[in-house]
Parts: sequence; structure tokens; C-alpha cells
Amino acid sequence: MTEHSKEDLEKEFSPFLNPAARGDVKNIAIDYVLGMTGKEDGKQMIASSQKFLDGVISLCEDSDDVVHSKAFKALTNIATETKLSLQIVKNNKFSEFIVNCFKKILDPSFNQADSVCKFVSNLSRPEECAGCIATNILQSQDVSMSKIVTAMCDVKYNLKSNLHFLAPLLANMSQVPQVRKELMTEREYIIQRCLPFLTYEESAIRRGGIASLIKNCLFDTGYHEWLLGDKVDLLPRLLLSLAGGEEFDDDDMERLPADLQYLPPDKQRESDPDIRKIIVECLFQLCATKKGRQFVKEKNTYVIMREYHKWEPERMNHPAIMNLIDVLIGDEPAPEHENLREVEVPEDLQQKFAQDDEEEILQIKNEINSQ
Repeated sequence: MTEHSKEDLEKEFSPFLNPAARGDVKNIAIDYVLGMTGKEDGKQMIASSQKFLDGVISLCEDSDDVVHSKAFKALTNIATETKLSLQIVKNNKFSEFIVNCFKKILDPSFNQADSVCKFVSNLSRPEECAGCIATNILQSQDVSMSKIVTAMCDVKYNLKSNLHFLAPLLANMSQVPQVRKELMTEREYIIQRCLPFLTYEESAIRRGGIASLIKNCLFDTGYHEWLLGDKVDLLPRLLLSLAGGEEFDDDDMERLPADLQYLPPDKQRESDPDIRKIIVECLFQLCATKKGRQFVKEKNTYVIMREYHKWEPERMNHPAIMNLIDVLIGDEPAPEHENLREVEVPEDLQQKFAQDDEEEILQIKNEINSQ
């Protein structure tokens, strides 16, 4: 796409990417843009054009449902790539636009809320974009993290939209430390409201989003003790997704959290292998501190992981499982290394461990492909 042709297209279409334009030509213009965003060079051209981007953003406020739905779909396509997402957040209309997006999501009567959710979920994947979004939301008088969580947790919040993509949106936003602080506010009872959706059968999108949100929040070890305590009781929530209906002897059973004891023989594990891996990684993070490791071990997590490891059909998940089991059955590190997150690993060893992991994963892939 040459600069000349880009300028010609701007002259031809951008005047009609405007809510004030006549309906028929406005539809033709947004159809053209939407078609362009289905191609790599088209996405690049639209995102690099101030006129096109301004026009598409303006049509997200159009009174015609069909027009603003297509505008959001075009932006969703553009936001599949990090560098193009950055073009959107750098737009001079972004601050007002993103707050309006959340207002639409939080409007229980808005029938296009899912389109907006998908767009903001895509846009918020890169950490820099999540930070830009968070800055505007945390300063807003009309939108708050608590309100967003409330909408996500109420499955009947909007009867015309399922709002499933609010979960991955929240997960992406939790990359930002200030957002994690908001989510971990004890008086708001925010994170506790999200936990039931770890086992929400109707939507893997919600389950995966909440698992990822928890994983991001666990990067801050200062929250671990509270999350493991009675006010949140995170450990059994995580383990329940990985537990089957196996029987244990009385001693092992009594050491398990109450919610994990005497599960029915037909108890099903999380069906999505990617979500299972995220949950394993959450459990591994909870073992970062000495108190966390002791608590996780005392709750007999090992027997759940042992049986889960035997069952796990996705071999790509096995390295993560074994990393956790090694911690659960291993000796405690020296006192100066008791916080595993703070242990400084020499760069040459980091490279070696990374190479070993890559080789193990490659070996598993080759074995799978040869079957």
C-alpha cells in the first residue's frame, strides 16, 4: 500500500466515517474499513492513518447499531497486534473514548456490550496498553474496578450480552500494579466475588480470564498470606479445578481442605488444558514464600497434584506440574533463599534452565507428532 494510494483512500472514505454523514454512504465507508482490517496490510494502513482511526472511533458513538458494531469489530481486528494497539491508545481522542467504552459495557441495557468487551479485551493485552487504559479508568468518576467486577460477576447483568470477555479484560488490566491493588482491597470484597467463576461451566472464556487474573495478582507476594487465609481461602478454589474423584486413605483425606474431601467418583477436572496449566502456575507462585510453601504442603496439595499428574493427557503441561511437585516434596531452601521470588539466579544458569525447558517441550512435541 503506497503513501499515495493511502492518501487517495483517505480523501475518498474519511469524510463519510462520521456520525453526521448520510446513512448509506456511512455504511459503505465502514464496510470498506472493516474489510481492510481483515488483511495484514489493511490493518497497518488503517492504524497508521489519523483520519481513518479518528473516523472509526467516532463511529463507535453512531446512533445506528449496525454502524457502531462494525466500527468496534474493525478496532477489535486492529487490536490483535501490539504495535497497532499502541496506535489506538496514542490517539488524541483515546482518553474520552476508552471511558465511554466502559460506560457502554456497564450499561445494562446496551445491546452491543459484547462487541465493546471483545475490543477492550484485545486492546488491553499488551502491558503498555493496559497501563494507559488503567490510568484513565482509575481517574474516572463514572467507572471503577469494583463496578467492572460487579458487572462480570452478575450473569444477568445485561440480558442482551453475556459479558464473558470481561474476565480476560480484567486479567489483562491486572498486569498493572495499581489495578492489582484495587482488586486486592479487602473492604471491597472484590477478588472473592471472582473466585466462583474458576469453575463456571458455561464459559471457558470466563474461567480462563479469572485464572489469569489470579495468576497476575499472585506476582505480588505481599498478598499471598491474605489470599491463603480464611477471608479468601484461595487454595481449595484452585485445587478443586485439578481434583478428580480419586479415593485417598483416611490420613491423606483428613489433611486435605474440607472442600476437597470425599469428592464424588465422577468429579470432573477442568476441561481446558491451557486453564489447567495457568492454575498449576498459580499454585507454584503460592509456594514462593516460606509461609506459603508450608501452608500449601500442610494442606496435602501433593496428593491432588500426584493424581492430577497421572491423569493429565496434555503432555505440554507436564513440565509445569513437575516444577510444582518438586517444590512440594523438596527440602526447604537455605534461610537466605526462603523467598524464591527474590533469589538471584546467575544469567548463565537462567539461560541453561530456559534451554532445558525448550528442549523438553520440543522433545514432547516431537513425540506427540510421531504418534
